[in-house]
Amino acid sequence: MSPLRAVLTVVSVSSLVGGLAWLALGSEVIRFRTLRVVGNEHASLAQLRHLADLTPGAPLLTLDLDAAMAGVSRHPWVADAEARRVFPDTVVIQVRERQVRALLLLDGLYLVDTEGTPFRRADPDQLDHPVVTGLPFDLAESNPALARRIVQDALGILDAAAGRAGLREVDISEVRFDAESGYTLALRNGGEVLLGFPSSSGSGPAEAGGSAASSAFARLDELASRGVDLAHPLRIDLGSPTMAVVSPL
Repeated sequence: MSPLRAVLTVVSVSSLVGGLAWLALGSEVIRFRTLRVVGNEHASLAQLRHLADLTPGAPLLTLDLDAAMAGVSRHPWVADAEARRVFPDTVVIQVRERQVRALLLLDGLYLVDTEGTPFRRADPDQLDHPVVTGLPFDLAESNPALARRIVQDALGILDAAAGRAGLREVDISEVRFDAESGYTLALRNGGEVLLGFPSSSGSGPAEAGGSAASSAFARLDELASRGVDLAHPLRIDLGSPTMAVVSPL
């Protein structure tokens, strides 16, 4: 290549790079103007726009989308978020909102998601869920990991109870925890199913939960097959792994 051609090539490449840089950073064409949010139901667009904190008119390529996703994820309803640029002027944020699984009674009623995380106080129109009770408020503050495990175990029990002995989730008003006696299902008709700590070793709440509770509910199924009808208020004690005690209420 001749020296002149080499110089012209360098100039052409430099001009191309400079033009692209100007188009990306200096042009009025590729600038942020529109925010689209997908997947939000409870979190409003105005709230998410504020939390994303993206500057209108800024070059689209210089926007900090990681910071925007972190900001949006601070909304209590948002479990996680992803953001992407859509040229020439748009950012799309996809959010996944939390799904309410139960309520948790502490100093008030809190919404609990499917992972056992309480994420905000419940509104008056959000109370149609089973309530997890008996968790000491001071334990939730001093040992949040243990408190969360207790809540997760209660949710596992709710999952294990579905469809057993004719039980529906709408029939369950409460999952009650007691550090001494374990877990109890309180039914809307006033009945109770005492589960204790439904684990193979019976060592406490860390081993309770859905899979461990299945044997207790299998015994409940057997009782139902013998004519025990949970449609009537009964107190059924399944705390022992070898027997069940049924008492009318």
